[in-house]
Amino acid sequence: MRLAGAIAVGIAAFMLLTATTFAQSFVEGTHYWFEPAVFPGDHAPKDHPRGPDKARGLVIWNGGYDSSKMALEKVPPIVQYFAEAGWDAYNLRRHTNVIGGQVPVVMLHSIERARAMGYRRILLFGQSRGAFASIQTGSYKADILGILPLAPAGFGDYGRSSDWRQNDFYIRTLWEPYKDTGIRVAAGFFTGDDWYETKQPHVRGPYAARRLTELGVPNFIIDQPAYANMQSHFGGLGWEFARRYGPCLDHFFETGRQPSCTETGHASAAVFGIKLPKAVPAADTPFTGLWQGTWKSGRFAAMAIASRAGGLRAEYLLGKGINGDKPESSAMDLVPAGEAYERPGNITFRFEMEPDDRLKVIRIDRSRPGAAENSGYFLRVAD
Repeated sequence: MRLAGAIAVGIAAFMLLTATTFAQSFVEGTHYWFEPAVFPGDHAPKDHPRGPDKARGLVIWNGGYDSSKMALEKVPPIVQYFAEAGWDAYNLRRHTNVIGGQVPVVMLHSIERARAMGYRRILLFGQSRGAFASIQTGSYKADILGILPLAPAGFGDYGRSSDWRQNDFYIRTLWEPYKDTGIRVAAGFFTGDDWYETKQPHVRGPYAARRLTELGVPNFIIDQPAYANMQSHFGGLGWEFARRYGPCLDHFFETGRQPSCTETGHASAAVFGIKLPKAVPAADTPFTGLWQGTWKSGRFAAMAIASRAGGLRAEYLLGKGINGDKPESSAMDLVPAGEAYERPGNITFRFEMEPDDRLKVIRIDRSRPGAAENSGYFLRVAD
């Protein structure tokens, strides 16, 4: 670890000493653009950017080289989530000739620009090469609140050469300088990421969590989530990721503490803006009690289910959303339907108990052609 730390400090010193030389080659408006974010949704904040006096801080987005999953001029939904939560967001767009180790130099200059504008709390978000550069920038002890690298990669070509290994080994050296910086580190690693996880799953995430904790660095590591549409190198760029992890990430960056962010965590409901009933129903049948789960859309929800004459009574509590979605609550009476329970109607809710003690909830929209279905698995919350 001492050798790794020395290497990391040496790299950082070299980059800082050469930053001025590199920067002379880059012209804003020609090689890179630092501009207010363009959002992908229909309900993005209308008053954006609010300015440093009104915003909670500034998120700087730095994308990867592949724009096939997200238009280059638009930021991903996770950035929109933070904008809806009161942050301003800028997009650091760069020309393809600004590559490799030069990208953090541009990021450092963007941080300087943001501070000159009056922003005091700055977060660096990025994906792929942009994520890798965010980690590098933080390792130079930049004056920032935190980073969120998603599927970081600076080496390799879809895992076809051995270079992909450096996306772990090199990043390990970069974590060392984070000690005593106060920078809050969140990160996302995704199943099926050909730049590392396809070859060696559950290595980078657990190592980062363990080593950052040893260094005393506040961290919240998302390691290969199993939810829908959160896989591959682009697993953090969809609406599902923003809905499921936006509240958790916001809580982490605001407090510096790891959030309760699991279906079984009793405090998770509050993180997602859900107010649980004061009296939680007793678990006196397989279906009753307090349950929490995630829909395929990424929305976190809770179900407080109690016995009633002739069936069950469920209080349905939906957590924070994005793109105009707000927390919701409703109550429904469920009647027996074989071994399951249902609330029939145009919008049918069907409750089934799985063999592994998970509660499967199926929402069937019969008002649409083909009876569109959305389902989620809910876990019982321990007292």
